Amino acid sequence: MNTKSLTAIAVLATAVSPAFAQQSTSGSGLGVAVGIFLPSSTQLKNDLGSQFLTFGLSGTSTARPSEGAITPEYSLIFANGNGNKLFILPFTYGYEYHFGIGAGKKILPYVRPFLGVAYYDYSINDFASGQHLASKQLGATYGLEAGIIFGKKIKLSATYNYFTQTDGLSFNGLSLSAQYTLFNL
Repeated sequence: MNTKSLTAIAVLATAVSPAFAQQSTSGSGLGVAVGIFLPSSTQLKNDLGSQFLTFGLSGTSTARPSEGAITPEYSLIFANGNGNKLFILPFTYGYEYHFGIGAGKKILPYVRPFLGVAYYDYSINDFASGQHLASKQLGATYGLEAGIIFGKKIKLSATYNYFTQTDGLSFNGLSLSAQYTLFNL
């Protein structure tokens, strides 16, 4: 399956899934996010750089008050550096649990444990060993996201992703992102 097909499936699933989200009151939306990914692997930092750009789409729960909702999310993590390239497309589902719910709350902290699948596409010349590693394959991902929702539109978050190791490479890392809810479904 090529990257365009995976992206199309992920966009469709993200757009449709909020309609089925479990929550106490109606209110689902579609959000876009931008951020940075900080890999934990010294090898990736040496071969690609210490920060990667991320973009994402996710279902959002805009109803308040609400204890939480099941939300889908997919991100694009990519980096080019030192003649190497990396592209990761994680697609996850998680339960976004809201703390301190109540009518009229403008700031809402949350956590979101998640799991899902990830598509890897990389071509890396490891400078330390001189070995060339390249692959296009699926793997697993899971992790935890925590953040703050401001009103019903803006979300700031920190997410730690664990990814399946491939060719001895660890793609684990921390993402810092800002999300804006474009519209409600």
